[in-house]
Amino acid sequence: MSPLFLRIWLTFWAVLALTFLLALGVDYGLAVRRANDIDRLSPRALAASGAEALATSGETGARRWLLMQEGRLPELQVLIVAPDGRELTGRSPADVAQALSRRRAGAPFPAEVDVPVGGQPYRFVFRRSRPLAFDLWDVLLQPWVLGGLILTISGIGSAWLAGSMARPIQRLQGRVRAIADGDLAGRADPRVAGRRDELGDLARDVDHMAARLGDLIAAREAMLRDVSHELRAPLARLRAVADLARRRNPERDATLDRIDKEVDRLDDMIGQILRFSRLQAEVGVVLEPVDLAELVADAVEDAALEAAAAGRTVAYRPPAAAIVEADAALVRSAVDNVLRNAVRFSPPGGTVQVTLGAGDGTAALEVRDDGPGVPAEALPHIFEPFHGEGSGAGLGLAITRRVAALHGGTVSAHNREGGGFTVTLTLPLPAAPRDEGAPPRLAVAD
Repeated sequence: MSPLFLRIWLTFWAVLALTFLLALGVDYGLAVRRANDIDRLSPRALAASGAEALATSGETGARRWLLMQEGRLPELQVLIVAPDGRELTGRSPADVAQALSRRRAGAPFPAEVDVPVGGQPYRFVFRRSRPLAFDLWDVLLQPWVLGGLILTISGIGSAWLAGSMARPIQRLQGRVRAIADGDLAGRADPRVAGRRDELGDLARDVDHMAARLGDLIAAREAMLRDVSHELRAPLARLRAVADLARRRNPERDATLDRIDKEVDRLDDMIGQILRFSRLQAEVGVVLEPVDLAELVADAVEDAALEAAAAGRTVAYRPPAAAIVEADAALVRSAVDNVLRNAVRFSPPGGTVQVTLGAGDGTAALEVRDDGPGVPAEALPHIFEPFHGEGSGAGLGLAITRRVAALHGGTVSAHNREGGGFTVTLTLPLPAAPRDEGAPPRLAVAD
């Protein structure tokens, strides 16, 4: 049960319950006031009024007077006993005796008053038929039954109303989260988008926003691919010119070496951009059994050569085996990016520690360096494209995250206490042994 549903439900329920209790309290207060007004009535004055009607119109007039009193004072029962013992409305002597049986000290009612009419003694008997004229209670006779019924009905109605408001919002929330995770092709739930109210308008606006974002991202990626391809041609010509100049001047030229180095860097950056664009285009990846321990060992061997040239070392003790189903080329690219980053930011003489373990259904590769780490404010963004990693295009870790997502894995990073930085890449292990004769599966990126 969502907090929004609870908040709406409890709010409506509380409003209905408070409204009911307020109405109950007002009616009760009016009833108490009326009861106090009745208790202040004088039995003798009432009897005198009835005797006057009796003297004027006889017993017929007395009965009309009784009907009038019953309408005016429904809480007060009046009986008139004639000299011969008859009660004018047909009640028995036992009823008259019962009316006078519940006397209370200090209470004006029940009461009896003898009044002579035409020389004959008539007896007027007054009693309270009920203590309060509390009409809401009289619906079901018992106040707690009525209160329980009201609270039950209002609770069910409030729950329905809260659900009708909370469910569309929850579905929209799911769609917005899907957009945040990169699903721009999906659409909002038709039950929400088809509504003819503000929630339906919001769902359609969210769909329009997702479609527009998809178009903008596709246009950006197309532009990156086109620009990258176009840049490779002048780079190739620049490298050819540098080679031609070196052949004409066989002596080592530091300027030409610098040109070659910068051309190689530009070519590597363009290659990263093209790889990232292909990954973002949701191309299919072929999954096959890969020994992750062997793959990491090969990547460490290459990284160790680069590290040695910079006065750093890479330490790795491979496990016996860690078989995963993966696209070996993509995973190798992801591991290379993490290792190169660690080597680049390790201080001279530093050591990059690489560990690989398997457990809980996943294989986890952990790469630790002795570098300065990442500022806390930049840490949440290091896996975003073009955020920058000190040098290069800022795509290495973004590619790593995309490769991990394509394989159902994760990548995370954190600063270590005392200095240093750790990146952890996890990939799922196969749930069951793979049939050797089965063809490789084709997994489509999500």
